[in-house]
Amino acid sequence: MWSKLKFDNIPIFTKIIVTFMIIVLPLFTLSLVLNELGKREVKSQISHSISTTIHYYFANLEKELERVIRAQQTFVNDEDLLKLSSASSILSAYQRSKAINDLTDKLVALKDSSSYIKDITVYIDSMGGVVSTSHLMDQPGIKEEMEAVALATYTNGVPITAWDHRLHLNLTYPTFLLNKDNDWKPPAFIHNIELSQEALAGALASFPQEGGALLFNSHWSLSNEHYPEAIETVRAYVEQREGLSFSTEQVKVGKENYVVVIDSSAFLDATLVFYFPENLLVGQLKTYGTWFWLLVGSSLIIVVLFSYGIYLLIQRPLQMLVRRFRSVEEGNLNTIQMPLRADEFGYLFNRFDHAVKRLRTLIDELYVQKIRLQQSELKQLQMQITPHFLYNSFYILHRLIKHSDNQTAELVSKNLGDYFQFITRNGLEEVALKDEVNHVRSYVEIQNVRFSNRIEVAFGDLPPDCEDIKVPRLILQPLVENVYEHGLGDTIAGGRLQIWFRHEAGQLWFFVQDNGAGMTETEFELLSRQLEGLEEGETTGLVNIQRRLKLRYGDRGGLEVSPGEEKGLIVRIYIPADPTHKGD
Repeated sequence: MWSKLKFDNIPIFTKIIVTFMIIVLPLFTLSLVLNELGKREVKSQISHSISTTIHYYFANLEKELERVIRAQQTFVNDEDLLKLSSASSILSAYQRSKAINDLTDKLVALKDSSSYIKDITVYIDSMGGVVSTSHLMDQPGIKEEMEAVALATYTNGVPITAWDHRLHLNLTYPTFLLNKDNDWKPPAFIHNIELSQEALAGALASFPQEGGALLFNSHWSLSNEHYPEAIETVRAYVEQREGLSFSTEQVKVGKENYVVVIDSSAFLDATLVFYFPENLLVGQLKTYGTWFWLLVGSSLIIVVLFSYGIYLLIQRPLQMLVRRFRSVEEGNLNTIQMPLRADEFGYLFNRFDHAVKRLRTLIDELYVQKIRLQQSELKQLQMQITPHFLYNSFYILHRLIKHSDNQTAELVSKNLGDYFQFITRNGLEEVALKDEVNHVRSYVEIQNVRFSNRIEVAFGDLPPDCEDIKVPRLILQPLVENVYEHGLGDTIAGGRLQIWFRHEAGQLWFFVQDNGAGMTETEFELLSRQLEGLEEGETTGLVNIQRRLKLRYGDRGGLEVSPGEEKGLIVRIYIPADPTHKGD
Protein backbone atom coordinates (compact mmCIF):
# COMPACT_ATOMS: atom_id res chain seq x y z
CA MET A 1 0.00 0.00 0.00
CA TRP A 2 2.79 2.38 0.96
CA SER A 3 4.72 1.57 -2.21
CA LYS A 4 1.62 2.29 -4.33
CA LEU A 5 1.14 5.67 -2.70
CA LYS A 6 4.82 6.38 -3.16
CA PHE A 7 4.56 5.58 -6.87
CA ASP A 8 1.45 7.76 -7.21
CA ASN A 9 3.43 10.67 -5.82
CA ILE A 10 6.00 10.43 -8.60
CA PRO A 11 5.61 13.17 -11.26
CA ILE A 12 3.78 12.06 -14.39
CA PHE A 13 6.77 12.76 -16.62
CA THR A 14 8.93 10.42 -14.55
CA LYS A 15 6.19 7.79 -14.60
CA ILE A 16 6.02 7.92 -18.40
CA ILE A 17 9.78 7.49 -18.73
CA VAL A 18 9.87 4.63 -16.20
CA THR A 19 6.95 2.93 -17.98
CA PHE A 20 8.66 3.24 -21.34
CA MET A 21 11.89 1.86 -19.88
CA ILE A 22 10.09 -1.13 -18.37
CA ILE A 23 8.49 -1.84 -21.74
CA VAL A 24 11.53 -1.16 -23.94
CA LEU A 25 14.37 -2.73 -21.94
CA PRO A 26 13.09 -6.33 -22.33
CA LEU A 27 12.81 -5.68 -26.06
CA PHE A 28 16.39 -4.41 -26.16
CA THR A 29 17.55 -7.45 -24.21
CA LEU A 30 15.68 -9.78 -26.55
CA SER A 31 17.10 -7.92 -29.56
CA LEU A 32 20.61 -8.33 -28.20
CA VAL A 33 20.11 -12.06 -27.68
CA LEU A 34 18.62 -12.42 -31.16
CA ASN A 35 21.54 -10.45 -32.59
CA GLU A 36 24.04 -12.83 -31.00
CA LEU A 37 22.08 -15.87 -32.14
CA GLY A 38 21.87 -14.36 -35.60
CA LYS A 39 25.63 -13.81 -35.69
CA ARG A 40 26.22 -17.46 -34.81
CA GLU A 41 23.70 -18.66 -37.34
CA VAL A 42 25.09 -16.44 -40.11
CA LYS A 43 28.62 -17.55 -39.30
CA SER A 44 27.53 -21.19 -39.39
CA GLN A 45 25.64 -20.76 -42.66
CA ILE A 46 28.52 -18.94 -44.37
CA SER A 47 30.99 -21.58 -43.18
CA HIS A 48 28.71 -24.33 -44.44
CA SER A 49 28.30 -22.57 -47.80
CA ILE A 50 32.06 -22.17 -48.21
CA SER A 51 32.67 -25.79 -47.20
CA THR A 52 30.11 -27.01 -49.71
CA THR A 53 31.63 -24.87 -52.47
CA ILE A 54 35.16 -26.06 -51.77
CA HIS A 55 34.02 -29.68 -51.71
CA TYR A 56 32.24 -29.15 -55.02
CA TYR A 57 35.33 -27.63 -56.65
CA PHE A 58 37.61 -30.37 -55.34
CA ALA A 59 35.22 -33.10 -56.51
CA ASN A 60 35.14 -31.54 -59.98
CA LEU A 61 38.95 -31.41 -60.08
CA GLU A 62 39.11 -35.04 -58.98
CA LYS A 63 36.59 -36.10 -61.62
CA GLU A 64 38.43 -34.19 -64.35
CA LEU A 65 41.80 -35.79 -63.52
CA GLU A 66 40.12 -39.18 -63.23
CA ARG A 67 38.68 -38.71 -66.72
CA VAL A 68 42.11 -37.79 -68.09
CA ILE A 69 43.66 -40.88 -66.46
CA ARG A 70 40.99 -43.15 -67.93
CA ALA A 71 41.55 -41.61 -71.35
CA GLN A 72 45.31 -42.19 -70.92
CA GLN A 73 44.75 -45.83 -70.05
CA THR A 74 42.81 -46.41 -73.27
CA PHE A 75 46.08 -45.93 -75.18
CA VAL A 76 47.23 -49.37 -73.99
CA ASN A 77 44.96 -50.78 -76.70
CA ASP A 78 45.45 -48.04 -79.24
CA GLU A 79 45.98 -49.58 -82.67
CA ASP A 80 48.47 -46.99 -83.93
CA LEU A 81 50.50 -47.05 -80.72
CA LEU A 82 50.66 -50.85 -80.77
CA LYS A 83 51.82 -50.82 -84.39
CA LEU A 84 54.61 -48.33 -83.65
CA SER A 85 55.73 -50.08 -80.44
CA SER A 86 55.65 -53.69 -81.68
CA ALA A 87 55.77 -53.69 -85.48
CA SER A 88 57.57 -50.53 -86.40
CA SER A 89 60.38 -52.38 -88.25
CA ILE A 90 57.99 -54.07 -90.68
CA LEU A 91 55.92 -51.00 -91.44
CA SER A 92 56.45 -49.16 -94.69
CA ALA A 93 57.47 -45.54 -94.54
CA TYR A 94 53.92 -44.50 -95.45
CA GLN A 95 52.32 -46.77 -92.84
CA ARG A 96 54.77 -45.58 -90.24
CA SER A 97 54.14 -41.90 -91.00
CA LYS A 98 50.38 -42.42 -91.04
CA ALA A 99 50.44 -44.20 -87.68
CA ILE A 100 52.55 -41.40 -86.17
CA ASN A 101 50.21 -38.73 -87.55
CA ASP A 102 47.10 -40.55 -86.36
CA LEU A 103 48.64 -41.05 -82.91
CA THR A 104 49.61 -37.37 -82.75
CA ASP A 105 46.03 -36.32 -83.59
CA LYS A 106 44.73 -38.48 -80.76
CA LEU A 107 47.25 -37.00 -78.32
CA VAL A 108 46.33 -33.45 -79.39
CA ALA A 109 42.63 -34.26 -78.97
CA LEU A 110 43.30 -35.54 -75.47
CA LYS A 111 45.34 -32.45 -74.60
CA ASP A 112 42.68 -30.09 -75.93
CA SER A 113 40.01 -31.86 -73.88
CA SER A 114 41.38 -30.54 -70.58
CA SER A 115 42.91 -27.23 -69.55
CA TYR A 116 44.94 -29.10 -66.91
CA ILE A 117 47.12 -30.86 -69.55
CA LYS A 118 50.26 -28.99 -70.51
CA ASP A 119 51.91 -31.55 -72.77
CA ILE A 120 51.61 -35.25 -73.73
CA THR A 121 54.65 -37.29 -74.70
CA VAL A 122 54.80 -40.96 -75.75
CA TYR A 123 58.24 -42.60 -75.78
CA ILE A 124 58.35 -45.67 -78.09
CA ASP A 125 61.34 -47.88 -77.41
CA SER A 126 61.32 -49.62 -80.81
CA MET A 127 61.52 -46.24 -82.50
CA GLY A 128 64.03 -44.84 -80.03
CA GLY A 129 62.06 -41.58 -80.09
CA VAL A 130 58.89 -39.85 -79.00
CA VAL A 131 55.54 -38.73 -80.35
CA SER A 132 54.50 -35.52 -78.62
CA THR A 133 51.91 -32.77 -78.81
CA SER A 134 54.75 -30.26 -78.84
CA HIS A 135 57.43 -32.00 -80.94
CA LEU A 136 58.14 -35.12 -82.96
CA MET A 137 61.84 -35.88 -83.07
CA ASP A 138 64.64 -37.64 -81.33
CA GLN A 139 66.02 -35.59 -78.51
CA PRO A 140 69.23 -36.22 -76.59
CA GLY A 141 68.42 -37.77 -73.26
CA ILE A 142 64.71 -38.14 -73.98
CA LYS A 143 64.87 -41.86 -73.29
CA GLU A 144 66.57 -41.31 -69.94
CA GLU A 145 64.11 -38.56 -69.02
CA MET A 146 61.07 -40.66 -69.79
CA GLU A 147 62.48 -43.66 -67.92
CA ALA A 148 63.26 -41.43 -64.95
CA VAL A 149 59.64 -40.26 -64.88
CA ALA A 150 58.46 -43.86 -65.08
CA LEU A 151 60.73 -44.88 -62.20
CA ALA A 152 59.57 -41.86 -60.15
CA THR A 153 56.05 -43.21 -60.33
CA TYR A 154 57.15 -46.06 -58.06
CA THR A 155 58.68 -43.72 -55.49
CA ASN A 156 56.76 -40.43 -55.67
CA GLY A 157 53.20 -41.76 -55.69
CA VAL A 158 50.30 -42.23 -58.05
CA PRO A 159 48.32 -41.15 -59.92
CA ILE A 160 50.15 -37.79 -59.83
CA THR A 161 53.92 -38.17 -59.97
CA ALA A 162 56.21 -35.31 -58.93
CA TRP A 163 59.50 -35.19 -60.86
CA ASP A 164 61.87 -32.35 -61.65
CA HIS A 165 59.48 -29.79 -60.07
CA ARG A 166 56.77 -30.89 -62.47
CA LEU A 167 53.62 -32.99 -62.13
CA HIS A 168 53.02 -36.01 -64.37
CA LEU A 169 50.44 -38.67 -65.08
CA ASN A 170 52.56 -41.65 -66.20
CA LEU A 171 51.55 -44.87 -67.98
CA THR A 172 54.29 -47.45 -68.69
CA TYR A 173 53.61 -50.55 -70.79
CA PRO A 174 54.25 -53.14 -69.68
CA THR A 175 53.94 -51.92 -66.11
CA PHE A 176 56.66 -54.11 -64.55
CA LEU A 177 59.94 -52.51 -65.50
CA LEU A 178 62.23 -54.17 -62.98
CA ASN A 179 63.16 -57.87 -63.19
CA LYS A 180 64.01 -60.13 -60.29
CA ASP A 181 67.59 -58.78 -60.22
CA ASN A 182 66.26 -55.19 -60.10
CA ASP A 183 67.59 -54.65 -63.58
CA TRP A 184 65.79 -52.20 -65.86
CA LYS A 185 63.62 -53.86 -68.47
CA PRO A 186 62.96 -51.56 -71.41
CA PRO A 187 59.19 -50.89 -71.82
CA ALA A 188 57.36 -51.03 -75.11
CA PHE A 189 56.24 -47.41 -74.60
CA ILE A 190 55.92 -44.79 -71.90
CA HIS A 191 52.85 -42.53 -72.10
CA ASN A 192 53.41 -39.38 -70.05
CA ILE A 193 51.01 -36.46 -69.46
CA GLU A 194 52.55 -33.35 -67.91
CA LEU A 195 50.00 -31.41 -65.89
CA SER A 196 49.80 -27.63 -66.10
CA GLN A 197 50.65 -26.28 -62.66
CA GLU A 198 49.51 -22.81 -63.80
CA ALA A 199 46.04 -24.17 -64.64
CA LEU A 200 45.80 -26.03 -61.31
CA ALA A 201 46.91 -22.92 -59.39
CA GLY A 202 44.40 -20.89 -61.42
CA ALA A 203 41.65 -23.29 -60.36
CA LEU A 204 42.63 -22.72 -56.74
CA ALA A 205 42.50 -18.96 -57.29
CA SER A 206 39.06 -19.13 -58.93
CA PHE A 207 37.17 -20.04 -55.74
CA PRO A 208 34.32 -17.53 -55.29
CA GLN A 209 35.32 -16.79 -51.69
CA GLU A 210 38.34 -14.72 -50.72
CA GLY A 211 40.90 -16.95 -49.05
CA GLY A 212 44.03 -19.05 -49.40
CA ALA A 213 43.95 -22.47 -51.06
CA LEU A 214 46.57 -25.24 -50.80
CA LEU A 215 46.55 -28.56 -52.71
CA PHE A 216 49.32 -30.93 -51.60
CA ASN A 217 50.59 -34.34 -50.57
CA SER A 218 53.93 -35.45 -49.16
CA HIS A 219 55.76 -35.00 -52.51
CA TRP A 220 54.25 -31.87 -54.08
CA SER A 221 52.10 -28.83 -53.33
CA LEU A 222 50.26 -26.01 -55.14
CA SER A 223 48.94 -22.73 -53.70
CA ASN A 224 47.05 -19.64 -54.89
CA GLU A 225 49.45 -17.48 -52.82
CA HIS A 226 46.71 -15.84 -50.75
CA TYR A 227 47.64 -15.27 -47.07
CA PRO A 228 51.13 -16.76 -47.55
CA GLU A 229 52.02 -16.06 -43.92
CA ALA A 230 49.56 -18.77 -42.84
CA ILE A 231 50.52 -21.51 -45.32
CA GLU A 232 53.13 -23.32 -43.26
CA THR A 233 51.13 -23.21 -40.02
CA VAL A 234 47.97 -24.44 -41.72
CA ARG A 235 49.80 -27.21 -43.58
CA ALA A 236 51.57 -28.40 -40.42
CA TYR A 237 48.22 -28.50 -38.60
CA VAL A 238 46.55 -30.49 -41.39
CA GLU A 239 49.43 -33.00 -41.67
CA GLN A 240 49.39 -33.87 -37.97
CA ARG A 241 45.60 -33.94 -37.51
CA GLU A 242 43.51 -37.09 -37.36
CA GLY A 243 39.84 -37.28 -38.06
CA LEU A 244 37.33 -36.83 -40.82
CA SER A 245 38.49 -36.46 -44.41
CA PHE A 246 36.15 -33.45 -44.80
CA SER A 247 35.75 -30.93 -41.99
CA THR A 248 35.79 -27.25 -41.03
CA GLU A 249 38.09 -26.27 -38.17
CA GLN A 250 39.83 -23.26 -36.59
CA VAL A 251 43.61 -22.72 -36.55
CA LYS A 252 45.49 -20.07 -34.61
CA VAL A 253 48.04 -18.27 -36.81
CA GLY A 254 49.91 -15.75 -34.72
CA LYS A 255 47.25 -13.69 -32.96
CA GLU A 256 44.58 -14.30 -35.54
CA ASN A 257 42.10 -17.15 -35.88
CA TYR A 258 41.71 -18.77 -39.29
CA VAL A 259 38.78 -20.85 -40.50
CA VAL A 260 40.19 -23.92 -42.27
CA VAL A 261 38.17 -26.14 -44.62
CA ILE A 262 39.86 -29.51 -45.18
CA ASP A 263 38.95 -31.97 -47.93
CA SER A 264 40.90 -35.10 -48.87
CA SER A 265 40.91 -37.30 -51.97
CA ALA A 266 41.98 -40.92 -51.69
CA PHE A 267 42.03 -41.22 -55.48
CA LEU A 268 44.48 -38.32 -55.97
CA ASP A 269 46.28 -39.06 -52.70
CA ALA A 270 46.06 -35.30 -52.03
CA THR A 271 44.50 -32.87 -49.60
CA LEU A 272 42.82 -29.56 -50.43
CA VAL A 273 42.86 -26.86 -47.74
CA PHE A 274 40.96 -23.57 -47.97
CA TYR A 275 41.65 -21.04 -45.20
CA PHE A 276 40.75 -17.43 -44.44
CA PRO A 277 40.76 -15.09 -41.40
CA GLU A 278 37.75 -15.46 -39.16
CA ASN A 279 37.27 -11.68 -39.26
CA LEU A 280 36.05 -12.04 -42.83
CA LEU A 281 32.98 -13.78 -41.38
CA VAL A 282 32.35 -11.74 -38.24
CA GLY A 283 33.81 -8.38 -39.22
CA GLN A 284 30.61 -7.08 -40.75
CA LEU A 285 28.56 -8.63 -37.98
CA LYS A 286 30.65 -6.71 -35.41
CA THR A 287 29.74 -3.55 -37.29
CA TYR A 288 26.09 -4.47 -36.91
CA GLY A 289 26.67 -4.87 -33.18
CA THR A 290 28.07 -1.36 -32.97
CA TRP A 291 25.07 -0.01 -34.82
CA PHE A 292 22.82 -1.94 -32.45
CA TRP A 293 24.23 -0.16 -29.40
CA LEU A 294 23.95 3.17 -31.19
CA LEU A 295 20.32 2.31 -31.84
CA VAL A 296 19.81 1.49 -28.17
CA GLY A 297 21.27 4.83 -27.11
CA SER A 298 19.25 6.73 -29.68
CA SER A 299 16.09 4.88 -28.64
CA LEU A 300 16.57 5.86 -25.01
CA ILE A 301 16.90 9.51 -26.00
CA ILE A 302 13.82 9.21 -28.20
CA VAL A 303 11.91 7.60 -25.31
CA VAL A 304 12.68 10.59 -23.07
CA LEU A 305 11.75 13.13 -25.74
CA PHE A 306 8.64 11.20 -26.72
CA SER A 307 7.52 10.93 -23.10
CA TYR A 308 7.93 14.64 -22.60
CA GLY A 309 6.03 15.28 -25.83
CA ILE A 310 3.16 13.10 -24.63
CA TYR A 311 3.15 14.99 -21.37
CA LEU A 312 2.90 18.36 -23.14
CA LEU A 313 0.48 17.31 -25.88
CA ILE A 314 -1.96 15.15 -23.94
CA GLN A 315 -1.45 15.12 -20.18
CA ARG A 316 -1.58 18.88 -19.62
CA PRO A 317 -4.69 19.51 -21.77
CA LEU A 318 -6.43 16.54 -20.16
CA GLN A 319 -5.67 17.89 -16.71
CA MET A 320 -7.26 21.21 -17.69
CA LEU A 321 -10.29 19.43 -19.11
CA VAL A 322 -10.65 17.27 -15.99
CA ARG A 323 -10.51 20.34 -13.75
CA ARG A 324 -13.24 21.95 -15.86
CA PHE A 325 -15.40 18.80 -15.63
CA ARG A 326 -15.04 18.78 -11.86
CA SER A 327 -15.97 22.44 -11.72
CA VAL A 328 -19.18 21.77 -13.68
CA GLU A 329 -19.97 18.75 -11.49
CA GLU A 330 -19.83 21.08 -8.49
CA GLY A 331 -22.45 23.32 -10.14
CA ASN A 332 -20.16 26.05 -11.43
CA LEU A 333 -21.55 26.93 -14.88
CA ASN A 334 -19.66 30.19 -15.21
CA THR A 335 -17.45 30.55 -18.28
CA ILE A 336 -13.76 29.93 -17.69
CA GLN A 337 -11.25 31.15 -20.23
CA MET A 338 -9.55 28.03 -21.60
CA PRO A 339 -6.25 28.13 -23.53
CA LEU A 340 -6.62 28.93 -27.23
CA ARG A 341 -5.58 25.89 -29.25
CA ALA A 342 -6.00 24.88 -32.88
CA ASP A 343 -5.81 21.11 -32.36
CA GLU A 344 -8.39 18.54 -31.27
CA PHE A 345 -8.11 19.57 -27.63
CA GLY A 346 -8.86 23.14 -28.68
CA TYR A 347 -11.98 21.86 -30.36
CA LEU A 348 -12.97 19.90 -27.23
CA PHE A 349 -12.34 22.97 -25.02
CA ASN A 350 -14.44 25.11 -27.34
CA ARG A 351 -17.30 22.64 -27.60
CA PHE A 352 -17.23 21.97 -23.88
CA ASP A 353 -17.53 25.67 -23.10
CA HIS A 354 -20.25 25.92 -25.72
CA ALA A 355 -22.09 23.01 -24.08
CA VAL A 356 -21.78 24.63 -20.64
CA LYS A 357 -23.14 27.92 -21.99
CA ARG A 358 -25.98 26.10 -23.69
CA LEU A 359 -26.77 24.17 -20.53
CA ARG A 360 -26.84 27.34 -18.52
CA THR A 361 -29.20 28.94 -21.07
CA LEU A 362 -31.54 25.98 -21.00
CA ILE A 363 -31.61 25.95 -17.23
CA ASP A 364 -32.28 29.69 -17.13
CA GLU A 365 -35.07 29.56 -19.70
CA LEU A 366 -36.94 26.54 -18.28
CA TYR A 367 -39.65 26.88 -20.90
CA VAL A 368 -41.46 23.62 -21.28
CA GLN A 369 -42.88 24.61 -24.63
CA LYS A 370 -39.44 25.17 -26.09
CA ILE A 371 -38.24 21.88 -24.67
CA ARG A 372 -41.18 20.12 -26.27
CA LEU A 373 -40.53 21.79 -29.62
CA GLN A 374 -37.00 20.51 -29.49
CA GLN A 375 -37.87 17.00 -28.31
CA SER A 376 -38.23 15.58 -31.82
CA GLU A 377 -34.81 16.88 -32.86
CA LEU A 378 -33.21 15.78 -29.61
CA LYS A 379 -34.75 12.34 -29.96
CA GLN A 380 -33.42 12.05 -33.50
CA LEU A 381 -29.95 13.10 -32.41
CA GLN A 382 -30.10 10.68 -29.50
CA MET A 383 -30.83 7.89 -31.96
CA GLN A 384 -27.71 8.87 -33.89
CA ILE A 385 -25.43 9.46 -30.93
CA THR A 386 -26.42 7.17 -28.11
CA PRO A 387 -24.89 7.97 -24.72
CA HIS A 388 -22.94 4.75 -24.52
CA PHE A 389 -21.12 5.64 -27.78
CA LEU A 390 -19.99 8.93 -26.24
CA TYR A 391 -18.94 7.17 -23.03
CA ASN A 392 -17.16 4.40 -24.91
CA SER A 393 -15.35 6.96 -27.05
CA PHE A 394 -14.01 8.78 -24.02
CA TYR A 395 -13.15 5.50 -22.32
CA ILE A 396 -11.28 4.43 -25.45
CA LEU A 397 -9.44 7.75 -25.51
CA HIS A 398 -8.71 7.46 -21.79
CA ARG A 399 -7.35 3.91 -22.24
CA LEU A 400 -5.15 4.92 -25.17
CA ILE A 401 -3.72 7.86 -23.26
CA LYS A 402 -3.19 5.70 -20.18
CA HIS A 403 -1.24 3.22 -22.29
CA SER A 404 0.64 6.04 -24.03
CA ASP A 405 -0.67 5.07 -27.46
CA ASN A 406 -0.31 8.63 -28.68
CA GLN A 407 -0.79 7.91 -32.38
CA THR A 408 -4.07 6.02 -31.92
CA ALA A 409 -5.27 8.53 -29.31
CA GLU A 410 -4.62 11.32 -31.78
CA LEU A 411 -6.58 9.42 -34.45
CA VAL A 412 -9.52 8.79 -32.09
CA SER A 413 -9.65 12.37 -30.82
CA LYS A 414 -9.47 13.73 -34.40
CA ASN A 415 -12.30 11.46 -35.60
CA LEU A 416 -14.29 12.12 -32.45
CA GLY A 417 -13.96 15.86 -33.07
CA ASP A 418 -15.01 15.47 -36.71
CA TYR A 419 -17.91 13.26 -35.63
CA PHE A 420 -19.31 15.75 -33.13
CA GLN A 421 -18.63 18.68 -35.44
CA PHE A 422 -20.83 17.05 -38.07
CA ILE A 423 -23.74 16.00 -35.85
CA THR A 424 -23.86 19.38 -34.09
CA ARG A 425 -24.49 21.24 -37.36
CA ASN A 426 -28.18 21.39 -36.41
CA GLY A 427 -29.09 24.10 -38.90
CA LEU A 428 -28.41 21.97 -41.95
CA GLU A 429 -31.09 19.66 -43.29
CA GLU A 430 -28.99 18.47 -46.24
CA VAL A 431 -25.27 18.05 -46.70
CA ALA A 432 -22.94 17.05 -49.54
CA LEU A 433 -22.71 13.29 -49.91
CA LYS A 434 -18.92 13.35 -49.42
CA ASP A 435 -19.43 15.04 -46.01
CA GLU A 436 -21.98 12.40 -45.02
CA VAL A 437 -19.56 9.64 -46.08
CA ASN A 438 -16.65 11.28 -44.23
CA HIS A 439 -18.85 11.41 -41.13
CA VAL A 440 -19.41 7.65 -41.43
CA ARG A 441 -15.68 7.11 -41.89
CA SER A 442 -15.00 9.06 -38.65
CA TYR A 443 -17.54 6.90 -36.84
CA VAL A 444 -16.00 3.69 -38.24
CA GLU A 445 -12.47 4.81 -37.32
CA ILE A 446 -13.58 5.30 -33.69
CA GLN A 447 -15.36 1.95 -33.60
CA ASN A 448 -12.33 0.23 -35.18
CA VAL A 449 -10.33 1.05 -32.08
CA ARG A 450 -12.99 -0.47 -29.85
CA PHE A 451 -13.62 -3.56 -32.00
CA SER A 452 -10.16 -3.87 -33.59
CA ASN A 453 -9.74 -7.57 -32.79
CA ARG A 454 -13.37 -8.48 -33.36
CA ILE A 455 -14.67 -6.72 -36.45
CA GLU A 456 -12.96 -6.22 -39.80
CA VAL A 457 -14.24 -3.28 -41.86
CA ALA A 458 -13.97 -2.93 -45.65
CA PHE A 459 -14.89 0.62 -46.78
CA GLY A 460 -15.22 1.24 -50.52
CA ASP A 461 -14.55 4.49 -52.35
CA LEU A 462 -17.31 6.94 -53.24
CA PRO A 463 -17.59 7.61 -57.01
CA PRO A 464 -15.97 11.04 -57.55
CA ASP A 465 -18.82 12.34 -59.75
CA CYS A 466 -21.29 11.80 -56.88
CA GLU A 467 -19.41 13.59 -54.12
CA ASP A 468 -21.40 16.87 -54.31
CA ILE A 469 -24.89 15.37 -54.40
CA LYS A 470 -27.04 16.83 -51.62
CA VAL A 471 -28.59 14.19 -49.31
CA PRO A 472 -30.55 14.34 -46.05
CA ARG A 473 -28.14 14.56 -43.16
CA LEU A 474 -27.48 11.42 -41.06
CA ILE A 475 -28.91 8.74 -43.37
CA LEU A 476 -25.83 6.51 -43.54
CA GLN A 477 -24.33 6.54 -40.06
CA PRO A 478 -27.40 4.99 -38.36
CA LEU A 479 -27.09 1.99 -40.70
CA VAL A 480 -23.49 1.41 -39.63
CA GLU A 481 -24.31 2.05 -35.98
CA ASN A 482 -27.12 -0.51 -36.21
CA VAL A 483 -24.54 -3.12 -37.35
CA TYR A 484 -22.24 -2.41 -34.40
CA GLU A 485 -25.03 -2.36 -31.82
CA HIS A 486 -27.20 -5.23 -33.07
CA GLY A 487 -25.63 -7.13 -35.96
CA LEU A 488 -22.08 -7.56 -34.63
CA GLY A 489 -22.32 -6.24 -31.09
CA ASP A 490 -21.94 -9.69 -29.51
CA THR A 491 -19.35 -10.95 -32.01
CA ILE A 492 -16.22 -12.23 -30.28
CA ALA A 493 -14.10 -12.68 -33.39
CA GLY A 494 -14.42 -12.90 -37.18
CA GLY A 495 -16.93 -10.06 -37.53
CA ARG A 496 -17.00 -8.46 -40.96
CA LEU A 497 -18.61 -5.16 -42.00
CA GLN A 498 -18.60 -4.09 -45.66
CA ILE A 499 -19.59 -0.63 -46.94
CA TRP A 500 -19.49 0.11 -50.65
CA PHE A 501 -21.12 2.21 -53.35
CA ARG A 502 -22.37 1.58 -56.89
CA HIS A 503 -23.28 4.15 -59.51
CA GLU A 504 -25.22 3.07 -62.56
CA ALA A 505 -28.01 4.34 -64.80
CA GLY A 506 -28.48 7.62 -62.90
CA GLN A 507 -28.92 5.80 -59.60
CA LEU A 508 -26.50 5.69 -56.65
CA TRP A 509 -26.60 2.68 -54.32
CA PHE A 510 -25.17 2.44 -50.79
CA PHE A 511 -24.57 -1.06 -49.41
CA VAL A 512 -23.98 -1.98 -45.75
CA GLN A 513 -23.45 -5.70 -45.18
CA ASP A 514 -22.47 -7.66 -42.05
CA ASN A 515 -22.03 -11.32 -41.14
CA GLY A 516 -23.71 -11.06 -37.77
CA ALA A 517 -26.55 -13.07 -36.31
CA GLY A 518 -29.06 -11.45 -38.64
CA MET A 519 -32.80 -11.60 -38.00
CA THR A 520 -35.31 -14.35 -37.56
CA GLU A 521 -37.84 -14.88 -40.32
CA THR A 522 -40.56 -13.29 -38.21
CA GLU A 523 -38.44 -10.25 -37.39
CA PHE A 524 -37.44 -9.84 -41.01
CA GLU A 525 -41.06 -9.99 -42.23
CA LEU A 526 -42.13 -7.42 -39.63
CA LEU A 527 -39.31 -5.04 -40.63
CA SER A 528 -40.14 -5.44 -44.34
CA ARG A 529 -43.81 -4.56 -43.70
CA GLN A 530 -42.79 -1.54 -41.64
CA LEU A 531 -40.48 -0.32 -44.43
CA GLU A 532 -43.36 -0.69 -46.91
CA GLY A 533 -45.71 1.23 -44.57
CA LEU A 534 -47.97 -1.78 -44.07
CA GLU A 535 -47.30 -2.26 -40.38
CA GLU A 536 -47.29 0.22 -37.52
CA GLY A 537 -44.99 -0.20 -34.56
CA GLU A 538 -41.96 1.24 -32.87
CA THR A 539 -40.18 3.64 -35.20
CA THR A 540 -36.70 2.20 -35.60
CA GLY A 541 -33.69 3.89 -37.17
CA LEU A 542 -34.21 2.02 -40.45
CA VAL A 543 -37.88 2.97 -40.66
CA ASN A 544 -37.03 6.60 -39.87
CA ILE A 545 -34.46 6.67 -42.72
CA GLN A 546 -36.98 5.09 -45.11
CA ARG A 547 -39.54 7.81 -44.34
CA ARG A 548 -37.03 10.60 -44.82
CA LEU A 549 -35.87 9.16 -48.15
CA LYS A 550 -39.40 8.71 -49.45
CA LEU A 551 -40.28 12.25 -48.39
CA ARG A 552 -37.20 13.63 -50.17
CA TYR A 553 -37.07 11.50 -53.34
CA GLY A 554 -40.44 9.78 -53.67
CA ASP A 555 -40.22 6.50 -55.56
CA ARG A 556 -36.69 7.29 -56.76
CA GLY A 557 -35.22 6.81 -53.29
CA GLY A 558 -35.61 4.35 -50.49
CA LEU A 559 -34.16 1.60 -48.32
CA GLU A 560 -34.15 -2.17 -48.84
CA VAL A 561 -33.13 -5.01 -46.49
CA SER A 562 -32.28 -8.59 -47.42
CA PRO A 563 -30.54 -11.53 -45.68
CA GLY A 564 -26.83 -12.00 -46.39
CA GLU A 565 -25.49 -14.86 -48.50
CA GLU A 566 -24.20 -16.68 -45.42
CA LYS A 567 -25.67 -14.79 -42.48
CA GLY A 568 -26.22 -11.25 -41.34
CA LEU A 569 -28.03 -8.55 -43.32
CA ILE A 570 -27.52 -6.44 -46.42
CA VAL A 571 -29.04 -2.93 -46.23
CA ARG A 572 -29.27 -0.94 -49.47
CA ILE A 573 -30.07 2.75 -49.90
CA TYR A 574 -30.76 4.11 -53.38
CA ILE A 575 -31.10 7.74 -54.39
CA PRO A 576 -31.04 9.61 -57.73
CA ALA A 577 -27.55 10.51 -58.93
CA ASP A 578 -28.47 12.94 -61.72
CA PRO A 579 -27.13 16.55 -61.76
CA THR A 580 -30.48 18.05 -60.70
CA HIS A 581 -29.82 16.72 -57.20
CA LYS A 582 -26.34 18.19 -56.82
CA GLY A 583 -25.61 21.15 -54.64
CA ASP A 584 -24.12 24.43 -55.75
